[in-house]
Amino acid sequence: MGIKKINDLEVALDQVGKKFDLLIVDSIARHKGRIGFNQILKDITSLNPRTLSTRLKDLEKNKLITKGLIIGTPVKTEYALTPKGKKLIPIIKELKAWIN
Repeated sequence: MGIKKINDLEVALDQVGKKFDLLIVDSIARHKGRIGFNQILKDITSLNPRTLSTRLKDLEKNKLITKGLIIGTPVKTEYALTPKGKKLIPIIKELKAWIN
């Protein structure tokens, strides 16, 4: 058996090809790059909290978003796009244009 070659598209889809990934990136981008967990849930009504938590962890692991804490009572979490994540914005715009 030979070594299976992975192409660039497979790598890209591994990082953002799961359901809701691009919707989450789009939600963060529309809020100028800073958004809380509950606001993402409001933006994507078909997304449940458990799935959002999982998707956010994966997007952070893939260095597409960062997670920041705002100290206060209660402590708040904010998400922002990394430079790598911001590169997805034109791709998302093209997908929206393609469907219309």
